Amino acid sequence: MDTKQALRPLLEDRSFLRHFWHPVCTRAELECANPSGKGPLAVKLLGEPVVIAKLGGKVVALEDRCAHRFAALSKGTIIDDSLRCNYHGWRYDSTGKVNHIPACPEQPIPRKACTAAYECEVKYDLVWVRLDGSWNCTEIPYFSEWDKPGMRHIVAPSYGWNTAAERRWENFTDLSHFAFVHPGTLYDPTYDRPPIPAVDRVDGELRFAIEPPPEMIEKLPENAPMGTFTYRCTMPYSINLKMQLYKDDSDFTLWTTSCPVDATHCKNFMIISRAAKDDDPDHVHTAFQKLVLSEDQPIIESQFPAEISLDEVSLGTDKVSNQYRKWLRELSIAGTKGQDEFVKALRTTVTDERPIGA
Repeated sequence: MDTKQALRPLLEDRSFLRHFWHPVCTRAELECANPSGKGPLAVKLLGEPVVIAKLGGKVVALEDRCAHRFAALSKGTIIDDSLRCNYHGWRYDSTGKVNHIPACPEQPIPRKACTAAYECEVKYDLVWVRLDGSWNCTEIPYFSEWDKPGMRHIVAPSYGWNTAAERRWENFTDLSHFAFVHPGTLYDPTYDRPPIPAVDRVDGELRFAIEPPPEMIEKLPENAPMGTFTYRCTMPYSINLKMQLYKDDSDFTLWTTSCPVDATHCKNFMIISRAAKDDDPDHVHTAFQKLVLSEDQPIIESQFPAEISLDEVSLGTDKVSNQYRKWLRELSIAGTKGQDEFVKALRTTVTDERPIGA
């Protein structure tokens, strides 16, 4: 008889994630989904099928299911300012209500003839959706450089990984893995002892900073961004990593976030922002980040289970991920207790007095 105990998941209840804004596609992906440039485009968020479309000049998110015979609306067509289901021709407006039924146009439209509409916004050239806005206590994540003059942005194509969004977040902020996963790419493997930064919670963000050894740049590719690292991480999945580059003291920011497609899959987004310069082509930066991701992906997708487990062995050098896991679990538990407890868990400031590098 197998006496091995089942692994315990970090998050027993994931419903709190419905109260956050999540990106589901880039603006370019929506525009390319159909020659009209208006969609529809099928996406999935927290296991729920969603259709994105541009109706009446506004990008909207609806449940991807026709009320009539449950066909996918993402298989439909934009007609004027309506989304037509291509099974029986029912048309939906931007609020998810049916406004035309071809089979019986003279009869009143049934009250139940509708599909759910979700909050939807376009920001940073990404389409964001919030499945449950009833508590109205979250905002689209922080991006330091988007509106800053003199900066050039690259909205990279999205990419999917077969892992939980939490693991992708931890991979991007893991200070111990650089020397082993990215030797000679992002880090000099000689420096395999990671710094332990002060980690603060401030207004829904996890904040910390490190200073990699400047001498490492001599052993790294010329286009490897290396400088002081300042992280502002909007819960639960967004990371604003701002660097002041050692080589020329210019600003360089990697902004990344993950969409929790479901508990074990994520869709990831990255924006590269740097000071606009002559002779600094975009493809150099996108190719380098693609190389870094190709080193990360097989390792992260090998983690089993895909969801974070309470039974994993952690060290003091895992401080960033330990604090992240602690906060995620608190939010998950608070979310089951109602709006007040959830807002308290999200917005309470916790300051770590430990000096950077101690």
